Amino acid sequence: MTDQYRTVPTSEVFDKFPAARRARIKKRAAVLIAEELGLQELRQSRKLTQEQVAKRVGGKQVYVSRLEKRGDMKVSTLRDYVKAIGGRLDLVVTFPEGPSVRLKDARESPLRRRKVAKPSGRDG
Repeated sequence: MTDQYRTVPTSEVFDKFPAARRARIKKRAAVLIAEELGLQELRQSRKLTQEQVAKRVGGKQVYVSRLEKRGDMKVSTLRDYVKAIGGRLDLVVTFPEGPSVRLKDARESPLRRRKVAKPSGRDG
């Protein structure tokens, strides 16, 4: 004869923990949630609209909307988006056996800076 197992709601287990442990769990969960945001949440945390970001990157609102839903993109695209919301993109490589290392090749190249800095309305 086999024992019957039932699904136990998380709240049922959680509610049995002492109050101090529940508080520690909630605090740690909040930290973990705050560490990971999608692009949309990141933009919203900066109190910016898609239209405002689009204007800063020189695109349309629909471009920003699609970008925020995209799972894969160029580093340069992500860098431009982060810059448009007032941040700086730093890529960090983490190895299990050693310290984290900032990837210097991910920084904006001098050539790209010159391109971006040129006025867009040249008469030719």
